[in-house]
Amino acid sequence: MAIYQPLQSLSPTKYHRDVVEGRYSDIGNSKRMGAASGEKCSGDEQGRIFALEQSSIENVIAGAHTDRQHRPWWSFVAFTLACVGTIFCLTWLALSLDVQKRSTPSPLDVALGVPIRRPDKDYILDPDWDFGASNEVRTYDWIIVDKEGDPDGVRKPMMVIDGQFPGPLIEVNEGDVVEVNVRNLASNATAIHWHGIFQNGTNWMDGAAGVTQCPIAPGASYRYKFNVTGQAGTYFYHGHQGVQALGGLVGPLVIHSRDEAAHQSIPYSSDRVVLLQDWYYDIDSGLMRDVLSPGVEDAPIPNTALINGVNQANCSNHPGRPCSDAGKLLPNLGLAPGKGHRLRFLNVGGFAWFQVAVDEHEHLPVIEVDGTTVEPSPESSLVIAPGQRYSIVLTADRSGEEAFWLRARMIKSCFASQTLPENGIDEAKAIIRYGHGDDEPSSPPTTSKLQYLPICKDMSSMTSFSPFPVLPAPRYADHSWYIRVNLEIGDWRLQRGVMNSSSFRPNLKSPTLHRLLDGLANNNESFTYKGILDIAFDPASELVISHNGAAETVDIVLQNMDENSHPFHLHGMQMWVLGAGHGYFPGYGVLGLQPEGKGLLHPTVSDVVDNPLKRDTVTAEGFGWVLLRFVADNPGVWLFHCHVIWHSEAGMGMQFLSRVDVLRGWELPDDAKRLCDAPEEELRKGAPPKDEIFFGFGDDER
Repeated sequence: MAIYQPLQSLSPTKYHRDVVEGRYSDIGNSKRMGAASGEKCSGDEQGRIFALEQSSIENVIAGAHTDRQHRPWWSFVAFTLACVGTIFCLTWLALSLDVQKRSTPSPLDVALGVPIRRPDKDYILDPDWDFGASNEVRTYDWIIVDKEGDPDGVRKPMMVIDGQFPGPLIEVNEGDVVEVNVRNLASNATAIHWHGIFQNGTNWMDGAAGVTQCPIAPGASYRYKFNVTGQAGTYFYHGHQGVQALGGLVGPLVIHSRDEAAHQSIPYSSDRVVLLQDWYYDIDSGLMRDVLSPGVEDAPIPNTALINGVNQANCSNHPGRPCSDAGKLLPNLGLAPGKGHRLRFLNVGGFAWFQVAVDEHEHLPVIEVDGTTVEPSPESSLVIAPGQRYSIVLTADRSGEEAFWLRARMIKSCFASQTLPENGIDEAKAIIRYGHGDDEPSSPPTTSKLQYLPICKDMSSMTSFSPFPVLPAPRYADHSWYIRVNLEIGDWRLQRGVMNSSSFRPNLKSPTLHRLLDGLANNNESFTYKGILDIAFDPASELVISHNGAAETVDIVLQNMDENSHPFHLHGMQMWVLGAGHGYFPGYGVLGLQPEGKGLLHPTVSDVVDNPLKRDTVTAEGFGWVLLRFVADNPGVWLFHCHVIWHSEAGMGMQFLSRVDVLRGWELPDDAKRLCDAPEEELRKGAPPKDEIFFGFGDDER
């Protein structure tokens, strides 16, 4: 979209659309009038024609008073030309205005009118991509709108980008600059997080509402601009205000490495993304309020699953909902036979884990995990937690059949009940077809061999993934933090996510980064301490741990005291996974490390740090532990939180602060500051309700 005019706050009612359409109409009319006045019939030309016309008429009248038989012949010619010219100009002007009016609908009209389903071809990466192109700024213009959609046939309100779901693919080269101009025309405030992107030097672009930025209020705009140097692989973006990622605000982001074409461990001739997500029929904000209400202990169970935003509902199971199962074709992936094909799987959902397989294809080697290239690891299926990504290479070499089911099945053992609401469908499917993907779709005859999984835990706890090239972890940790995670019930029977004794509540009007930079500018020493910043921030609602050195190595012992598995995502950095298991953390010695990770027990026994998997989303299994290590060298405030959306919005998050020495010289850009000028009630639209609204509920049961 190419129109950039400031908008005031918009309401979610019909007035919302009327005001916006009127504003676009005003802009369009002013542009059209300006264009019309400067084309073909200019003002000077029209003046000349009209002057000629007036002169001709006077001459004719004068001639009539003298001698009608001796009137000059040229006066009749001039009069006729003047009339014809005037009529021509007026007719052209009217037609041009009408054509412009009909041919230039507003961006809002386009977004609301386009089919909501994104075409399958949009997620096929460019086969002619230039991996060696000079670095450039790749610009995208988005408008975010409220729109009803029916990904599987059941209609519900959604929040989408440019009127389509899922969001558009961003495809760039390592070292490029990504620029995304976001105009929020939806009824709720929002922020866009770039999942897995380091944001080195642009912490305020991370998109974590209440941590690095104020939300983008309804009617406001914001430009995200950041460099993607030092990383390549499969990533995504999603709304980071409340549970907006569940309602459609999500899409893929792929960064190509410079040597990607020349260094393929397994050659592949095509490349595409496959988005997996759970899907709820009820309004997401209503579900969020319900799950945070007194006495509620279990997260809502999804109604169904989607692949690239599509599934097929059985409308007879949903008599109380608007539903149509006509014309819902499943995704169709055409793969050239006899060749390898890269499939980038992303779990962009909020709650469900996915088990993924392709019928009759037992060899699905993994070549990338969360942006880390790994030695090919032969797998017959994948297990993907929320926030995680895996790339595999599928070779189209099976004989006898030309179509096969690609299956993405939610692991129901991780739900409170294994029965989905309204007889929901736990499996999303796509068709893998040897040949062209636009062939007439038909149901493959193949059957599934997926086995029931009783627990949700990372593949890396069962399979050894080795980064390539080798990425050794530091042998010595400067700090080791023991973090106990749980879902706990407190006052007023409110269940909240807890990390040690802290339950995170983001400050949407005054984000952590803003307060930090203000404090450093004012020489407030409470922001410069090492360790837990319990003076600058209230640890009860904002647990912030600071590391001030240039590149300090930090260990996290994550001890899960809850029966649910929790996939934790660290913004701005990747983490080495040094160990994981069930029960209590057995101590560093079991892993061959000194207490608190301060070196190896035996210098010659270094397997634990030689080449462990490095990723940005790691799971602590139910009643289990995981040992993580990262280098705190990226300046900024970085959120560390459970990527199960119901748990993160309940407070299961904390923040790490890195490189205070660099932050002292930072100043927030003006456009980042201006986001916070909106009234707090506008910034809070779409955010979780404050705990205070439940206070007093059942006083006798407190």
